[in-house]
Amino acid sequence: MAIAILCVVSFALLSGCTSGLGGGSPTSSPGEKSYTGGSSNYAPPLAAPGYGGTQDSSSSYTGYTTPVATGTPGSVYTNVNDRKVIMTASVTLETSKVDDTVTGIRNIAQGAGGYVQSSSTWLSGNNQKQSSITVKVPAAQYESCLAQIKALGKVKAESSSGSDVTMQYIDLSARLKNLQSEEKQLNDIMGMSKNVTEVLAVEQQLFRVRGDIESTQQQLNYLGSQVDFSTITASVAEPEPAVSYDWGIDTAFKDGIRAFIGMIGALIVVTGYLIPLILYLAIGLAIVYFVGKFLWAQYKKWQNKKSGKP
Repeated sequence: MAIAILCVVSFALLSGCTSGLGGGSPTSSPGEKSYTGGSSNYAPPLAAPGYGGTQDSSSSYTGYTTPVATGTPGSVYTNVNDRKVIMTASVTLETSKVDDTVTGIRNIAQGAGGYVQSSSTWLSGNNQKQSSITVKVPAAQYESCLAQIKALGKVKAESSSGSDVTMQYIDLSARLKNLQSEEKQLNDIMGMSKNVTEVLAVEQQLFRVRGDIESTQQQLNYLGSQVDFSTITASVAEPEPAVSYDWGIDTAFKDGIRAFIGMIGALIVVTGYLIPLILYLAIGLAIVYFVGKFLWAQYKKWQNKKSGKP
């Protein structure tokens, strides 16, 4: 009997390796938790609402149930040929009431059942008030919310894109299904175990499988939340200040006065640099002159003395 149980455990291990290769997706992503074992009473947490995860009284996790697209507005996922698409939009608005526009965008998102992800406000170099706000809105309300936001000001730029994650979603669902099958097999083997060694061997594999189930379930939940809520980023700015040109005589006269004053100022600065240089140069030349005169007098006296002249 012990040999038979060990053979079944080996078969379960091989099926676990096969399920890890067949998933076609990363086992974890940054920020996700992985279970490390330590207790046979471990039970993964319930799935996020709306994603089909359940947990029965025996702590056996039944996992993710794939939602079925109904093709009607307001369903959980965007219905673009029943594919899973993450929608993202960016719009630049010009308005003289930046604060009111940002408040209006907040109200639009919250009224549609969404929320504000981030926002910031600042002044540009010419004291032009600008703001940026990013909101998350339900995918079913994406087009409506985007149209309402664009109506709040003059649209200067706009872009929209969709990221199709259908294949990633299918890969994760297939991996989760394989892991659930492996967990069921291991639970059946656990019931056949007769001694502590066999129980510990099966329990170790159960810890691994349940940790993989939790990680895969979290990835599915995150992917579903990205599909459920579209992202809209709005950049709001005040109009550029108007520039007026005056080519009248008074303007030319004022410009001439400014240029004259500027030139006088520049000459004063240059004079401030030149005066010390001229002064030091004059002192240096005077010293050279008197030293040269003294030496010449000494030389003449020596010549007179040599020739016997008084």
